[in-house]
Amino acid sequence: MDLDHLRYFSAVARHGSFGAAARALRITQPGLTKAVRRLEASLERTLFVRLPRGVALTAEGEALLRHANVIEVQLKDAREEVRALARGAAGSLKIGAGPSWLSRALPGIVAEMSRQYPGLSFRLSGGFDRGLVEALESGDLDLVVSALPDRSLSGLQSIPLTTDTITVVARRNHPLRTKRRLQPTNTLAYPWALPGRDVLLRQRLEALFRVAGLEPPAARIESDSISFIAAALRTSDMLSFATSQILRREMEGVTPLPVPGLTMTRSAGILYRSSAGITPAMRALIEAIKVRANELGDN
Repeated sequence: MDLDHLRYFSAVARHGSFGAAARALRITQPGLTKAVRRLEASLERTLFVRLPRGVALTAEGEALLRHANVIEVQLKDAREEVRALARGAAGSLKIGAGPSWLSRALPGIVAEMSRQYPGLSFRLSGGFDRGLVEALESGDLDLVVSALPDRSLSGLQSIPLTTDTITVVARRNHPLRTKRRLQPTNTLAYPWALPGRDVLLRQRLEALFRVAGLEPPAARIESDSISFIAAALRTSDMLSFATSQILRREMEGVTPLPVPGLTMTRSAGILYRSSAGITPAMRALIEAIKVRANELGDN
């Protein structure tokens, strides 16, 4: 299978038409069409169906696109690893991290590694689990340290590091703190400030409410900023859902509000692509994170 033909096929799938793909690739449309036809002939399968405007993938085309995306990321990883080996401990590490890891663990690790490897540069991206995983899968990140998903993800390897407790949180003098027998239904009388629906933390909260037979709370405020949510809670009767580590580091003035049925634990750790070669710099980073996680211990 010709790699250029595969790249052309991916471009047509991405743009939805041969004309748009040809312009993006800066080749002629007849040349692009011929290349895709050759790919179809080599597979003995039709990959696209014509629409009134553009094209759509067949079932065979969708299957090939999944593999083509993996191959594209693997080629990118291979090029970067070969270049890194040629330069020694040089190049760039692209790291994604959840909020607590970004503030409490990685600054010291990255500072020390930058001293050990003067030719190595670092790019760090903060965020929540869903966006970080998508960036890792696409090859935009080399490694992610954050909350681990509830199930194994195809193409990714995980290294569990710590566990953390997640609870409802509120300001210290919140009215619910005077209630003797708290129940999940009591929390629905108050507005909530939460991260987006695609964030695993919120999905876990919603699952707990459904287990209790209740409709999950709608977010009066929705934000990916921990500091913004903390500020909103300190000055209102709003509630949120957070880890004990985030509370200690990022949410001064906000404390746990133990509600039976709305408390759980989660695992956090390292994620990386199964297909990517682990460079010496990546291996050193992973070992440094393991040591730091061991120092922090379970929360």
